[in-house]
Amino acid sequence: MSQVMLKSPRGETIEPLIISALEAQKNEILTAIMKTKQKLSFFEKKFNLFTSDFVRMSHAEMLQISEMDAIEWLGEHETLKRLQDKLSRLQEIKVCT
Repeated sequence: MSQVMLKSPRGETIEPLIISALEAQKNEILTAIMKTKQKLSFFEKKFNLFTSDFVRMSHAEMLQISEMDAIEWLGEHETLKRLQDKLSRLQEIKVCT
């Protein structure tokens, strides 16, 4: 477990500020997740294929999809995984006083 100690030179409590900043970051990530899911949904509808099935396709099977679409689709899938991981780590943070 990692711990961080923060001190304010003003001598006032900074707990509400830290909590607010963490919540703002979570909200930004949630918005990014929503946008990424919309992009994934676009590809799923365009190719009538779930993302989970697409990422398991062999290279030969992917040839039916343009290279640019495949790269973008895989990129959005990777972005979603990273955003979800970051959100999970933020949600685990506990502010102790």
